[in-house]
Amino acid sequence: MESCLRTPRTQTWLLREIRLKTQVIKETLQFLLVRHLIEQIDDNDVTKYRTTKKGEEALLKYYNLISDFFKLD
Repeated sequence: MESCLRTPRTQTWLLREIRLKTQVIKETLQFLLVRHLIEQIDDNDVTKYRTTKKGEEALLKYYNLISDFFKLD
């Protein structure tokens, strides 16, 4: 979700940058789409993915949890 937060990304871009196998990327995108954490955008016959508002909120909660868990006093 973080990779698609500011800029919509293609599946090919995600494959190259995240370096996961094609099947894993497809399953992950489907998982996120079903939960409305990302959305699919068709831009000139190119499918891209963008993080939704709900996805942004999930990322923020995740960052806060990690920050609290690893808080250095």
